[in-house]
Amino acid sequence: MAIVWLTYAWDDNGDRDVDFIAQELGADGLTVRLDRWNLTAGRRLWDQISRFIQDPAESDGWVLFATQNSLGSERCREEFAFALDRALSTRGGGYPIIGLFPAAVDIGLVPASVRVRLCVSVTDPDWKERIKAAAEGRAPDVARPRIDPFQVRVHAIAGPPASYAIELRPRAGTWTPFFAAIPIAERETARPHILRGAANRVPMGGMLEMAGEVASNDGREWIMFAGNEATPTMSYYVFVQHLPSELAFGVFNGQPQYSLRPGQ
Repeated sequence: MAIVWLTYAWDDNGDRDVDFIAQELGADGLTVRLDRWNLTAGRRLWDQISRFIQDPAESDGWVLFATQNSLGSERCREEFAFALDRALSTRGGGYPIIGLFPAAVDIGLVPASVRVRLCVSVTDPDWKERIKAAAEGRAPDVARPRIDPFQVRVHAIAGPPASYAIELRPRAGTWTPFFAAIPIAERETARPHILRGAANRVPMGGMLEMAGEVASNDGREWIMFAGNEATPTMSYYVFVQHLPSELAFGVFNGQPQYSLRPGQ
């Protein structure tokens, strides 16, 4: 069973948050060493920590619970740098040193040697596996969900009346000519129109080439189209008063084409 040394500022454990971290890592199959559990009273703290870190029988990795408290003190940073230097000189560059971040921290406070190594956030659902894998010297076994080939973002626009801009762009390749379509029965309530603009920047206006609107051959969809390319950096925005129940988009009269439910 791999052993990790968990270093933290005592102020960060006032509500036993660090104890929880240790508990969860232990439940996931690691042996966790904490100062409150393993250090001897009356002896220099960092000398003892250095001994645990340098001895291969005492630790397989070092986890720094990185907060403003643990990194904001000049004295704490100096002592940490001392222990870090000892660890790297004794165990080498392959020794896992992991920054565990519960929240955003001023990056200027994070030691460069930690910044360029593994950094993990407790907001990551796989944070325990990432730490365990590093301590065990293997690649993490984490979920790799399928990523759609397109990016969709719904931007709320302040009214009156309140409305939305549904941003659509390919992650790779281009869509040209572009189209977007909603159920024709929802045209009057949605009042849709399209514009093109930079990714994640809702345009206030603009010109489209070879643009138009038409009902589909079966009369079920209202189609908006334009000749300008949609690219990984240039999005199309479908402006609507109400989110449609369905939205189709992609290459007009070609492939690829996609559909989704923006309200879900």
